[in-house]
Amino acid sequence: MKTLPLLLLLLVQTITAQKLSKDDLSEKLADKACECASKKELTKDNFDVSLGLCIIESLGGYSKDVEKYYGKNAITNEEKLEELAANIGVKMATKCPKIFNMLSFDDQDSEEEMEEETEEESLMISGKVTEIKQDQFITFSVKESSGKMNHFLLLGDFDNAFLLTDKVLKVADEAEFYYYELDLYDAKLGRFVLYNIVSDIIKK
Repeated sequence: MKTLPLLLLLLVQTITAQKLSKDDLSEKLADKACECASKKELTKDNFDVSLGLCIIESLGGYSKDVEKYYGKNAITNEEKLEELAANIGVKMATKCPKIFNMLSFDDQDSEEEMEEETEEESLMISGKVTEIKQDQFITFSVKESSGKMNHFLLLGDFDNAFLLTDKVLKVADEAEFYYYELDLYDAKLGRFVLYNIVSDIIKK
């Protein structure tokens, strides 16, 4: 008789899990992977392996949802696993950015020193918007007067973020763009890629 309540509980959990959308699934898996990574002593040498193990570990409890969106053999299918890991990695970059940022600092740096150094590394360019893409994330390109092209990614909120989210900023508009550089793990490439993360926009 004791097994009946347990079976009912497992059935309810399974039904609930299957109602997740693909984006919701990535959110849930990223939460679990972030929690896993936060408990590990990460270094530059073990980061890739540790992060990969945390992503694999996060799949536990969501096998039905993973199977629904990525197929039965997602873990053994290299292409599907790369897609899954990329989706989780992008979510992790917004949920636990310190795990990625820590690679840019010495282990002895305090949290305050890390924040101060990040602020000092804030960069700025002035130019004209040449392209804006609104997919899962907003990305856009800016051309400086010298002709140099710059590509940006919107990850976090800031006072003037509405210029992008509300589609106020248009192609051909000129503005000042403040940003910082962040290494994000690209699962498809199997390495970290340096991205320009916009932190403020001053429209002219």
